[in-house]
Amino acid sequence: MSRSRSEEAPAPRRGAPVAEEGSDRLPRVGRIEFINCFPLYHHFEEEFAARGLEAEIVEGTPVELNRLLVAGEIDVALPSSIEFARHADSLTPLPGVSISSFGAVDSIQLFGRVPRERLRSVALTEKSATSVTLLKVLAREWGSEMTFVPRVAGQRLAEVMQHHDGVLLIGDDALHILRDDVYPYAYDLGEEWKALTGLPMVYALCTARREFVERDPRAAAAVAAALEASKLRCAARPRDTAAAAAQLYDFSRDYLEHYFDTLKFGFTDDYRRGLLEFYRRSVAIGELDEAPQIAPVSAPVV
Repeated sequence: MSRSRSEEAPAPRRGAPVAEEGSDRLPRVGRIEFINCFPLYHHFEEEFAARGLEAEIVEGTPVELNRLLVAGEIDVALPSSIEFARHADSLTPLPGVSISSFGAVDSIQLFGRVPRERLRSVALTEKSATSVTLLKVLAREWGSEMTFVPRVAGQRLAEVMQHHDGVLLIGDDALHILRDDVYPYAYDLGEEWKALTGLPMVYALCTARREFVERDPRAAAAVAAALEASKLRCAARPRDTAAAAAQLYDFSRDYLEHYFDTLKFGFTDDYRRGLLEFYRRSVAIGELDEAPQIAPVSAPVV
């Protein structure tokens, strides 16, 4: 069962399985509507059903799902990692699942009409919080004098670039512009982060509301397990996964096979160290009041 962010939540079907005895609704699971989440959700509902449960899938951009999760309108999502840190008092990570990279990520790009050192005004994506903070962290290390202006939602890119030297894009928008070689300069923020720190970058972290985990621990554990299972099934059949995604998105099978291999969907101690370093630097530039504690982990990266 799924719906877009703009649709009203459907009433649970009569007789449908629920997350836990006594629960009055299905777990509400946020899905980022970008292609980068495809391996996590391709088999999710099947895997969740195999555990005797159903979920309501709510789609949206990272920023939209951040808002819904913080407001309690959904129970689980992969919110921007910086947004989790800002609300760690009401949110808790679920084990083993993130959206990360160790180096280039392709789908988070700073595009420019001039080289990085000459950028003065950069329009920021309205769809992500982590990428915006990451760019600010990097800009400080570059010694850049660039200023940042939020991009107006729905504003055409050509119009944006009439008023700015550069633009930060994420997700499918970034992939399309990168593929089509629209601008003379492109800086992959995952690659820039690795060059700066030598660490992985965690863009989104599988996270649940604490009250949901306390109310329905079985469903919370099943969400994490189903995401993990979908990820593993897709990793075991990379060409089939890319072919299935290519039927839904405007990219070739070969391109998507490479892209999914670039992304990392697990969460190990190496990724935890990268995330904590990102939080440390976010505090240093005033984007975060304090870094949350994240317990050590030991699951393999897939």
